[in-house]
This record gives sequence, structure tokens and C-alpha cells, in this order.
Amino acid sequence: MYKLTALTITFLLSTFFFYATAQQSNSALPGTAKGIVRDTAQNYVLKSATVSVYKAADSTLLSYQVTNNYGEFNFKNLPVNTPLRLDISHVGYMTIRKSFSIPSEKNSIDLKTIVANRRDITLADVVISVPPITMNGDTLEFNAAAFKLDSNAVVEDLLRSIPNIVLWGDGKITVNGKEVKNLLVNGKSFFGGDPKIATQNIAKNALQKIQVYSTAKNERNPQDSTLEMNLKLKKGKDIGFFGKIGAGYGTNNRFETDASINMFTPKMQLALVGAMNNVNKVPDDVGALMSSSTFKGVGTDVEYQPDFRASGINRPATAGLNFTYNFVEKPTYDKKNTLKSNYFIRDKNSDFLSKTKTTTSVNSSDKVIENSNTVNSYLNTDQRFDTQYELITKGHELNFSQSVNINNGSNTEQTKRTAGNLQDTLTSTNNSLNTSNFKNSNFNLHGGYRYSPYFRRQGQRFIGFTINYDLAVYNNENERKNITEFTSFENAASNQKFNRKYNTNSEGNNHRFEFVLPGIQNLIFGSKNVVGLNFDITNNLNLKTDKNDNQVQDLDTLTGNYNGNAYLSNRIETSTTEEIAGLRIEKSFNKSLSNRYHKSLTIRFHPKQILMSQDNKSDRAFQNIKRNYHKFVPDGGISYNNSQYGEYSRYLDLNYFTRVNIPNINQLAPLTDSTNLYYLQRGNINLKEAIQQEISFSFSHYDQKNKNTLHYSFNISAGMIKDNVVDSLLIDDQNRRTVYLVNADGNKYINFYGNIRKAYKLKSSEFQFNLNGSVNFNKNPGYTNNVFTFSSNFNTNSSANINYTYKSYLAVVLGQTYSTYLSKQEAFNTKYSGKNLGTNLSTSYNLTKKLTLNSNVSFNNSSSSNTKDINFTIWNASAIYRFLKGNNAEFKFSALDLLHQNSSVINYGNSNSFTIGTQNVLKQYFMTTIAYYPRQFGKKAKAGK
Repeated sequence: MYKLTALTITFLLSTFFFYATAQQSNSALPGTAKGIVRDTAQNYVLKSATVSVYKAADSTLLSYQVTNNYGEFNFKNLPVNTPLRLDISHVGYMTIRKSFSIPSEKNSIDLKTIVANRRDITLADVVISVPPITMNGDTLEFNAAAFKLDSNAVVEDLLRSIPNIVLWGDGKITVNGKEVKNLLVNGKSFFGGDPKIATQNIAKNALQKIQVYSTAKNERNPQDSTLEMNLKLKKGKDIGFFGKIGAGYGTNNRFETDASINMFTPKMQLALVGAMNNVNKVPDDVGALMSSSTFKGVGTDVEYQPDFRASGINRPATAGLNFTYNFVEKPTYDKKNTLKSNYFIRDKNSDFLSKTKTTTSVNSSDKVIENSNTVNSYLNTDQRFDTQYELITKGHELNFSQSVNINNGSNTEQTKRTAGNLQDTLTSTNNSLNTSNFKNSNFNLHGGYRYSPYFRRQGQRFIGFTINYDLAVYNNENERKNITEFTSFENAASNQKFNRKYNTNSEGNNHRFEFVLPGIQNLIFGSKNVVGLNFDITNNLNLKTDKNDNQVQDLDTLTGNYNGNAYLSNRIETSTTEEIAGLRIEKSFNKSLSNRYHKSLTIRFHPKQILMSQDNKSDRAFQNIKRNYHKFVPDGGISYNNSQYGEYSRYLDLNYFTRVNIPNINQLAPLTDSTNLYYLQRGNINLKEAIQQEISFSFSHYDQKNKNTLHYSFNISAGMIKDNVVDSLLIDDQNRRTVYLVNADGNKYINFYGNIRKAYKLKSSEFQFNLNGSVNFNKNPGYTNNVFTFSSNFNTNSSANINYTYKSYLAVVLGQTYSTYLSKQEAFNTKYSGKNLGTNLSTSYNLTKKLTLNSNVSFNNSSSSNTKDINFTIWNASAIYRFLKGNNAEFKFSALDLLHQNSSVINYGNSNSFTIGTQNVLKQYFMTTIAYYPRQFGKKAKAGK
């Protein structure tokens, strides 16, 4: 079956590529057109003029540019032998309209000098129209009125119709090849900052223009900037509301319901959201709830769907609030005063069932095979409240934030485990029942202040400073009961039973202080930097305290009472101090030619000294350990940027760092709990700190061409850890495992990640190709049954996606995922391997403006060493009908897991073992839902007006 699936996917991929190539060929897009815009009256070239190219037959916008500092424009990929129209506009000048055609024998045309005339001059060939784009200073502006769309269109539909903007399948937005990092509405963050909240809810008819500009984040390197997009609403449209009310019911008593209302004014934004279901729709925060209730989205990638891949059956009930208040109605980069707050509560009831089989090598010929069945019931209530305040004035940046997280609930887990050998002989069983009640709370506080003089006087020595403070406080309470019975079929004297209660309380806090004093050379030499280097003093101080109170009781089978366990009951307090002082040194080289290119090279070196102290105080004398550590931990790097305007940008980054990881008290001298004989951990008082050294290199390429942009990037890192803390594992034939911790050298790793994106914008459709891949290799030292060995692990993950959209009618996503693992252990000459393969085809087809059909088919294959392949297919489909005047109401019928094959596969390997198994998952059901989307932008007109 899977071979047939692979052939089908290969055919579909070939069809997509053929169609893309055919469209490119049929459209005949090899032509170029260039020219210069001049104001001959003043005898100078006209820079920042907007130049747009249309098809003359139907006024389809093909491309646009802004003239450079030399008044030049140069279009590529235009159709030949096709009547075209050129529109040129500039503030203070009349719009120029010129017709032309590119001859096929040359595939190029030079329009030479085009004269721009001021508005007080009237010529027959000069017309006044709304240009699709304009350049306002350093801001690129797209005029919404120049793009004709359906009356119910939203901003996302407008973005898809603009040639030089790509709205990628994962939600990212690029303009001329550069990614938009922040999307604002009237200069302000919009309901938490998720771009989809704005682009899929704000009506196109409420939009005046889209503004795109860069904001510098590094004064030393203006090229190190962030691209922002601002949606400027029409006058009076900056007040309104939007939201959703929906409910559904289906077979097997499946149900879902959600509601949201989002209200906004020029200064305030308030969102109230809530949802409840039993179909594995589990939002993690307020943002996920809001993004699930957007009015419209063209495409097939929709979050907050029934998760058929999640383990267990989850029944969440959630609610949340998102609030923003802007004390400055029209904020700017140097004037902002904003308060944001979120509250989220989630009550979740989950049931999990799992069956696993783990095969472990104990020497070169023997293996232990463990089978485990687990039943888990989990009740949990999670509450989160956070607040952020930001104040920016000229030269000053102040920010505060806090978050509170309260988590309480109960858990019941029953596990039955059996161990055997290669002869299929049962050697032992270990059954346990754990019940617990818990309450955890965390509080985090951050405060930061940055001062940088807004106006710098000549010769000024002091150029500012940055200071940050972070506080983390936690308190965890847990009452747990464990009943365990270990049975040996080889030695009855080894049988053990436990009935043990635990009452644990842990609390602690962490204070972190960070201080940076930049430009030390200015303080010493003034504005004359005789050394040509930049020096920053850095300092980080961490003060951490942890307290643990563990009270343990065992059942006395004679009296039926629980008595205190004198060994495990314990109180311990750990205080850790960490001081890192450093001097960051930078040297930058820059070379540029206006509107041609900009190149920069930055060399960094950051020598640091780390001082660490750990003090453990316990009721147990052997845990009273105090240790001091110190280490020179430098880091450094080289960055290179090459921006060729209108062509591409390339970034290279080479970095090196050193880290110190000190052993904690549970590694040095733990109190070993013997209830789990399948895993007993012992400590080692002689453990040393581990030193990690890593070097990394990254490269990225971004097209800045008008059409069919190509992006690719990769990152590779390699490192080694000296004196890494590793396991010395003893496994007997009954699967009883004792783990001793030791230091060992030889830990090495290499990580690689790469990404390629390519977009093809055709006349009425668009193709997007996305390829991701990651590779991880690590070599870990360790001991198994007193034999030193290296275990080598090689893991790969890759995914490929093709996104196709045709106007607003059709969206198709074809995706492939492939992951593998390979584990080898040298001493025992064992090897375990496995793979997981998934193919996904999603389609969304708008039969009419009101009726949409959706389908999602996922083919899955899992295989592992010496086991049979597991194949299953998940097919979900739905039909959606929109009605009422503004398509505000929706009726939906869904059929989930149509083939009734859903299965959750466990398949992974590590060190000297591999595990396979299954978990319970959501199964087939059918559901009918109805939803209403209230929407209003601007005040409602009064009756009679």
C-alpha cells in the first residue's frame, strides 16, 4: 500500500513541477526593461519615484520598483511581445503613463530617459491615478484602493495580490525577499502581535495603506535592522470589534464550542476568549485561542484542529483575556508608553494508555526485553497571568514584566512491566501504582533600563549603559503514594513490596543582575578612538537558593499504620552563586556605495571569567558539601554581511563559546529510593564540573528580486564536552538497573540544520517550495556492566512542502516528512535503527464564494529493527457554507478519520536500546458545527444617515 502511495505522491510532485514550468514557459517571462527618470527642469535625476508595470490588456499589476539614487529602474522577468504599461509617480509630480512592448528578438528594452513634470504642468500624456505603491521617505507604501478585491476580502487577500509580497504557508511574510519581523496596526501591536489576528480579521475595505520600513536595532551597524509592516486604517476605522461564536456536536458524544470577542479603540484593545471540547483541541495560551477564531484564511494550514497525532484523549476547558492600553495614541520609535496583560486558565482532563517494548543490550550477546503497559489519568488546572510595561522616550528605554503560573491537580498512573531474555523466558515483573496531588506556583519578574543619549555632543565620553534584573520564585507541594511489587522468577529472595507515602515541599528563588557599560574607549580617549576598537564591560551575577523538605512514610503491614522513613525523610538547602565578568571587544569594517551595495565585517572577542560557589546544607552529614569553581570562558565570533540592493543579501556568522556545567546535589550525593528496582541511581561525591566548547557557523541568502524569491540558509555546530557526567550502568538478567554517575571524556556532537524556500508568482496563482532538514550526530562515552564503550547516535529529520494557491479559489499543500535514527554501541557491536515516514496532502477548494470543501489525507509508515512495519492513513474532510450578507455565519460538516485507521506509534532509540509501541489516540467521528463572526470596523452609522 505504501509503495502505491509513494508512486502517487511522486506523480503529484511531478505534475506540480511540470505545471509550474509550463506556466512559466507559457507566460514567456524572460524580458527586461530599464530606464532613468529625470526632472529636466531642475536638471537632476529623480530618486524614490514609484515605477509600476501593468499588462495593458487588463491592467494586471506585474511588478513595481522605486528608483535608486541615480534615478534608475530595471525590471526583469517581464513578458515579451505583450503590450505593457509603465506608470511613474512621485510626490509633487504628475503621474506619467507610457506604453511599451519588449521585442522577442532582444528580450530587453531600454526606455532611456523619461521626463517627470511638476504638477503645475499639464501634458496630454500625463494622467492622474492612484498609484499602487509610493515611497514616502524611507517608507514603502501600498495603497489599498489600487487593488480591486471582493467586498468581503481581508488584509491577507490583499497581501496575496501584491507581486513583491509573499505570504508563506507557515504564516511568514516577506517583502522583496526580506522577512517582516513585526506587524503593527496604526503603529501599534495588534492583540498580542500574531500577524494572523490582523491579516485574517481586518477588512480590506477598512484599510488605507500598508507601510513597510526598517528599524535599526544596532546603532553600530545600520544594516542590522528589523523589517516592520504597518497596517494604516482609514479615518474612523480604528474603533470596532470582531470575534466568533461557535458550537458543534458529533458522533460518540464528541463536542466543541468556542467564543471570542475582540474590541479595539485608538488606545485600547481587549479580547475575551473561551473554548471547551473533547476532541484533542488543546490551546496552550490566549494567542492560540484568538488565532483559532479568525474570520478568514486562504490556505490549508489551520492551527487548533483536532489533533489525531496526540497521545491520549484530552478534554480541555479554557478561557483567557488579552488587554493592551497605549498611553500614547500614536507611538513612534522614540515615544512609546504601553501596558499589556494576559490571563489564561485551562482545566484539562486526560486519559493515556500505552504499550511499549524495549530491547537493551547488556553485553555482546545478551539482551533484556522489557514490556510495559501504562494507564494514566490526569486532572490539571493551569492558570497564568502576565503583564508587560514599556516606556520609551528620547534616550531612555524602561521595561517591566511579571508572570504568575499556578498549576494544581491530581494524577493516577498504573504501570505493569515484565522483563525477559532472548529465549522468551520471563525473569521478573515490576508493577506499580502511583497517585499524587500537587500544587505548583511560579513567579517571574523582569526589569530593564537602557540609557543612550539621544543627541551626542562632539567629544562626549559617556554614551550610556544597560541594566537588567530578573527574579524567579517557585513553590511546589506534592503528596504522592507509591505501591510497588517486584517479583523475581529466578531468585525469590529478591522479591520486594513497597507501600510508601511522600510529602514533599520545595521552594526557591533566583536573582539575576546584568550590567553592560558600552563604549569604554570613549570614556578613555573621548570621541577620538585611537585604537579603532569598541570595548564593552559586561557583568552577570546570579544568586540562587533552593530548599527541599521531603517527608517519607512506609506502611507497617502488622499495624496498618504509616511510619516515618528515617533515611529518605530529609531537609536540604542549596545556595549557588555565579559571577561572570567580561570585556567585549569589537572591530567593524564597512564599505558601501549608495543604492548599489553595502558590505560589513565585524570581529568579536569576549573574554570572561566565571566564579561559582555551591553550598549544600542537609540533615544528612554526607550531603553537607561546599564547592567552589572558577574557569576562563571566552567566546567570540565573526559576522559578515553583503547586501547587493535589488539582488540579494547574504549573512555569514562564525561563533565560539565555552560553558561550565557543575554537578548538583542529586548527582553528588542523592538519597536513593529503592521503589523502582528497574532504575536505581547512585551518586558520586568525586564528580567534577563538565566543560563544553562549541563552534558554530551559519549562512543565509535572501533574494531581493521583484518576483520568484529564493531563500536558503544553514547552520552547523560542533562541540565536545570534557569530563561530561555520564552513566555507569549495571543491568542484571532480571532488568534491575543501578546507575552510577562518573566523569568521562570523549563526548562529541555535530548538529546541522538547513532550509530552502522558493516562490513562484504567476498571473493568477502561486507556488511555494519549502525544504527543511536537520542532522544530529553524537558520540557518548559510558559504562555498561563495567565495560567502557562509546555509543554513537545518528538522527535525521527532513520535511518538504509544496504550497499552491489559485486566486482565492484553491489551496493545495503537499508535504513529506522523513525521520531516522541509528544507534551503535562499540563494545557490544550492537546496532539499532528505525524510521518514520509521513506524507500529507491538504486541499481547500472554494466552489463558490460561500461554499468551501476541505480535505486532509496523511499517510504514515513506521519501521524499526527486527519488527514489522506499521502503516496507517488518517483522512479528514469537511464542507463549509458561509451565509448572511457579509459571510458572517458558517455551517460546517466534518468527517474525521474516515478510514478508521488512526494509530499513535512509539519508535525511538538511544545508547544501547530501542523502544517501539503504541498509544491511545482520537478515533473516527463526524461532527456538525455552526459559527457566527460578528465584525464591525468604524462606528455604526445612525439610522437615517
